[in-house]
Amino acid sequence: MSRLPSILVLLGIGCLASPVWAQFDSDPESIERGRELFTHQWKPNDTLSPNGDGLGPVYNANSCVACHAQGGIGGSGANESNAQMLAFVPEPGKFTSRNIDSIRNRLRTMHPLFVNNDGNISTGVLLHRYSTNPDYAAIHANVTQPLEETFNSRTRMRRMLRERNLSDIGFLPLKLVTYTKDLQFALAERNPPQLFGAGEIADKVLDSDIEAIARAQLLTSNETGISGRKVGRFGWRGQLDDLSAFVKGACAAEVGLQVDQMYQSPDPTKPNEKLEGVDLTADQTKQLIDYVAALPRPAQVLPEDPNARSRVTQGHLLFESIGCASCHVEDVGALKGVFSDFLLHDMGPEFEDPIPAQRIPVQVVSIEDRYEMPSYYGSDYIPPRIIVEKYSVAIKEDRKEYREYRTPPLWGVADSGPYLHDGRAESIRAAIELHNGEARGATATFMRLNEEEQFSVISFLESLKAPESAEMVPDRVAERPVTDVDADKISSTIEGTMDSVASR
Repeated sequence: MSRLPSILVLLGIGCLASPVWAQFDSDPESIERGRELFTHQWKPNDTLSPNGDGLGPVYNANSCVACHAQGGIGGSGANESNAQMLAFVPEPGKFTSRNIDSIRNRLRTMHPLFVNNDGNISTGVLLHRYSTNPDYAAIHANVTQPLEETFNSRTRMRRMLRERNLSDIGFLPLKLVTYTKDLQFALAERNPPQLFGAGEIADKVLDSDIEAIARAQLLTSNETGISGRKVGRFGWRGQLDDLSAFVKGACAAEVGLQVDQMYQSPDPTKPNEKLEGVDLTADQTKQLIDYVAALPRPAQVLPEDPNARSRVTQGHLLFESIGCASCHVEDVGALKGVFSDFLLHDMGPEFEDPIPAQRIPVQVVSIEDRYEMPSYYGSDYIPPRIIVEKYSVAIKEDRKEYREYRTPPLWGVADSGPYLHDGRAESIRAAIELHNGEARGATATFMRLNEEEQFSVISFLESLKAPESAEMVPDRVAERPVTDVDADKISSTIEGTMDSVASR
């Protein structure tokens, strides 16, 4: 059901004013067609993609809405919708000129996308949850089994924690899985962000607005410890600055729908097979982008009870006074009530991730020159000539880019849990308490507040709701693929290929 009869009611009214999708030159008919694509449950060789192969060959969901349904169509996703990256965690001194070729070959064996045709090594690859290949479920289940606890594995873990100044394995933001000689593999996760108000972010937040915030933070960084780095407006790593590229990347990476500018991810058991056509035509792609750009913005909803309203007001003031607003800036340029600075910040060693923050340059490319996965998630390929130098000191060097995340907008936060980049925080309070790195000062100040004051801050955040006009998700639309991919499997740490791991 919808909170209003239809999103088109709002769109019709909005046409009389200044529409948030003006940047995309869309119209209500295009937006409605985009909604149909957003909620469509894709199938292999789908009739909506006559020039492609439809769903897959690998994918994380069979629809956009399956991962964006919290608070309504276009919201965030639950942890079971997290994207998983298979990454390797280098140990100091293990990458040398003598063994780099061997390591490169072992990485190729584990997953072909770890090494590209030029011999460049990626720190992580997108490991899809599902595939149209019936053999893939067993492969995924075996590769993602938690690391078996042995004397050797405990020794490696202690060394890993010591190098990162962490006291407990629970603080390591990774799920440790298969180990091969000198290579510890891990899963890093990304929780689906809410898309509400994405069009306004693209249309109203200017580079100059973000740069002004970055300069102001730099001037006070000695006192506050906060100094953000400008990248893009979208993605947990700020990897994209363009909403259309962000949507295209999601189609290709999450649903396996090839579009111009973005290749769909290949089946890792058949890495040389590539789709020649596209799954979404240029018109379909534009319609989908128009719909995402037209999603309503979240808004604050104040309680009717005077005492509760007063508590929210006090919480708003405390939110600013304890330092949260240094990064979660309420108004950015012409965009009001967004609560983000759209900058990358070092969140501390508990947030370290093998896939570094690095912006993907936005450029106009042809159908023959698409972006490859998994760069959509911010990972980069390390050229062979610097791989030894980089990873021989990888743990001890300043790894700020491995701990950086874009400040997520807090509008709609009350309806967008779980929280943080990997969904590790089930509540707003937990998310606050887990903040570290540049945010440690604000976190410490929050913890020093008395219980009533802390409750006021949380009450304020709980007043930042998903849009009242957001269309609620019918159960049949939000269905996820039925598979045994999450079934319990016997743990294994024996070296082998994606296929041979599945056979054990």
